[in-house]
Amino acid sequence: MLRNALLALAVVFTAVAGGPAIGAEADHLRIGLVKFGSGAWEIATIRSHGYDRSAGIAIDSVDLANPAAGEVALQAGGVDAILADWLWVSRQRNAGQHITFIPHTAALGEIMVPSSSPIRALADLEGKRLGVAGGPLDKSWLLLRAYSRRKLGYDLADKVTVVFAAPPLLSRELTAGHIDAALTFWPFAARLSVQGFRDLESMAEIMKELGFTRPVPMLGFALSESWIAAHPGAVDKFLSAVRQADTLLERSDGEWTSLRGLTAAGDDATLIALRNRFRDGIVKRWSAGEQADTNRLFDLMAESGGADLTGGAQAIATGTFWQGSPP
Repeated sequence: MLRNALLALAVVFTAVAGGPAIGAEADHLRIGLVKFGSGAWEIATIRSHGYDRSAGIAIDSVDLANPAAGEVALQAGGVDAILADWLWVSRQRNAGQHITFIPHTAALGEIMVPSSSPIRALADLEGKRLGVAGGPLDKSWLLLRAYSRRKLGYDLADKVTVVFAAPPLLSRELTAGHIDAALTFWPFAARLSVQGFRDLESMAEIMKELGFTRPVPMLGFALSESWIAAHPGAVDKFLSAVRQADTLLERSDGEWTSLRGLTAAGDDATLIALRNRFRDGIVKRWSAGEQADTNRLFDLMAESGGADLTGGAQAIATGTFWQGSPP
C-alpha cells in the first residue's frame, strides 16, 4: 500500500506512448519526465522522426509533477528511467537501490541579477539576499560554495541570506525585487536573460575556474538495473534514438520551431535562448578523463554537502556509472 501511495503522489498522469504503435516484440522503456523539461523535448523529437521505431524500442512517457516525484517513482518501480544527477544515484546505491547512471548533459545553473544591479562580481553578493533553486544540496549551490572558499577565502553561505525555493518562484521573487540575485536552473536562466536580467556567473565558468578543463556531465539517465537485465541491448537502442534526436536538435534551427509549444517559449528570443543553452550542454564525450573528474567534483561538493549529500560515503559508489556502451 505504501508503494502505491508513493506512486500516486509521484505520477501526475499515466504512461502515454506517442506516435504509431511499435510491435509487441520491441523493448519498452517507461521514462518519467517533467512535462515541459528538456527531456520531454528530446522524446518528442525521437517520436516525431521515428528514431524509436528504427531503433526497435518503445518509449512510454510518464508525466511527473517535479524531479523529486521522479526519484520516488523510479525507486517504487513506477518507471524504468528518469533524469537525475549521479550524486543522487550514488547515494541510492549506497542505500541498496539498484540504479545506474548514464551521463547526458553538462548544462548547469547560472547566477542571474537585474541588468541595473550594482552586483558585478561574486564578492558583491556579501550581505545580499540570494535565491537558490533546488535546495541546500543543489549541485550548483555546492559548487558555488566550494568556489567561493577558494576564490574569496570564505564560504558564500556565511555572507549572504539564502532563500531556497522552486525556480519559478525564484524568478518571480527576482522580478519583484524581493531577492538581489538568483542561482537558478539553466532553462529559467535562459528565460530571465530574455527578460533583461544579466548573467553574473555561470556554473560552467566556475567549473573552469576550479580547474576542470572539459565539461563534466552532472545530469543524465538514471535507470533501473533490473530493467537493463530484463532487456539485453535495449539501453543501446534507447541511446541510439537519443543521439539521433540530439544531433538533429544541435544542427537544425527549424526543429526547434516545432518544439515551441513544448518548451513553453512565448517568443522567438526565449526559444533561441533555450535552444542555445541546450546545445551547449550536449555531452560529446564520456571517457576515463571525465569519469576521473567526477571523483574530484564529488570531493568538492562533499565539503559543503557532507553526509546528507554523500550518504556518509567517502567516494562515488561502485556501479554508479553504467559500464556499457558510451553515450
